[in-house]
Amino acid sequence: MLRYIAILLSLSTAACLAESFEFEEDIDDPVYKVAIPAKGTASTLDIGSWNIEFFGSTGNGPTDETLQRNNARDIIAGTDFDIWGLAEIVGTTDFNTLKSLLPGYSGLLANDPLVTSGSSFYTATEQKVGILFKSSVATLQSARLILTQNDADFAGRPPLEVKLRVTVNGVTEDVVVIVLHAKAFNDLTSFQRRLAASNALKSFLDTTYPTQKVIVVGDYNDDVDTSITSGQASPYQNFVSDTADYTFLTRPLSLSGQSSTVGFPDMIDHHLATNDLAGGFVASSAEVYRVDAFIPSYGSTTSDHFPVLSRYSLGGVTPPPPTGQLTINEILANEPGSDTAGEFVEILNGTSASVSLAGFTISDATAVRHTFASGTTLNPGQAVVVFAGVSAIPGGLTNAVAASTGSLILGNSGDTVTLKNSSGVSVNSFAYPSSLSGSDGVSMNRNPDGSAAGAFVLHSTLSSLPSSAGKRVNGTAF
Repeated sequence: MLRYIAILLSLSTAACLAESFEFEEDIDDPVYKVAIPAKGTASTLDIGSWNIEFFGSTGNGPTDETLQRNNARDIIAGTDFDIWGLAEIVGTTDFNTLKSLLPGYSGLLANDPLVTSGSSFYTATEQKVGILFKSSVATLQSARLILTQNDADFAGRPPLEVKLRVTVNGVTEDVVVIVLHAKAFNDLTSFQRRLAASNALKSFLDTTYPTQKVIVVGDYNDDVDTSITSGQASPYQNFVSDTADYTFLTRPLSLSGQSSTVGFPDMIDHHLATNDLAGGFVASSAEVYRVDAFIPSYGSTTSDHFPVLSRYSLGGVTPPPPTGQLTINEILANEPGSDTAGEFVEILNGTSASVSLAGFTISDATAVRHTFASGTTLNPGQAVVVFAGVSAIPGGLTNAVAASTGSLILGNSGDTVTLKNSSGVSVNSFAYPSSLSGSDGVSMNRNPDGSAAGAFVLHSTLSSLPSSAGKRVNGTAF
């Protein structure tokens, strides 16, 4: 009987799938047949990028153009992001059809008449970059191609610069969105062209937008930890090293081993922001959106790249607190020099409500080292740091306290840090190895920063800073 029921269920499921795909052939039907969970919020500026493989090309990429277009519609509409930087768009007509299936979105391709110099560098039949944006959030100020003198370095695809005036939560600001599709392949010549393009882009941004909110999104065709070209540093190391001016919001994804494509292990699609915009980055919001979990045969029907997402607050509006739990976010076991007062443990409130820490304790493998005082409250999205000694607390750091026992005694060869609530129940614990505590003055930090599920890595792999007690890995406030 059970076997019979299982067969009926299987046939029923197959029938539903068949109806779904038959329905997808009707591009005029407004009902989205693939349910894609939303990622955007009304209180943040939500920016996505996506290489939609040979979109609109009948001879390359996915063979069912209608199905690819409908899947793209469902992903963009379902994700509910404000701005999309797109790459590898071939068919202008197909793009316009996609746009018509996305009520509330406007946009253009690099060869659009509104784009200065666009048609001189992008023909109707080649891969183009483009942009889509919600008309209720953004209005177009200007669009042009940049760095056309470096056309060959960008593989004949100079970046598209779009200036938008955006309004979120009643705050209106100007944001510059640059969409690029860099030179592909891992041979040395291709690497050198990406390197030259990166140098040209940085020089342009340094000179043109020293204090503006700028984001560069797209298919970088290389990683930002090490290059896909064997033996080479990332061609974008010039940006990675300039922490005072730029942040690759997607670099933690690279460092944690994530991939942005279907068939290769590297993270080659990225979001780079000037720090004028990165200061409003919503912690842990950068992600590879694995929409293949919702679309059958995604790699053959839709694209060989996944969408990449990030979110931002504007104008001093506080970003929504990260979801999650009360968690140990950073540990410095090997203090700078020999003053053990410099050891610290950072606790982050990743919940959506204030938490009373009264009576909570921090222990090592041997004993309780700190008990939080009565009246101690940690607000959502905020951190508190417990230093081994008061003398090590940096001047001006207000979210820090000294260990109530006068020490933490964290072992440099490995130890366990445990946070328990006032009832003695473990809330969060981490047993660290010597590989994370063997570098003098270098802490271990969650990756991505602020993520309760993130693995601990050396802080120096996430930032040029050796540690960041009470702050984000880039030194900005929580």
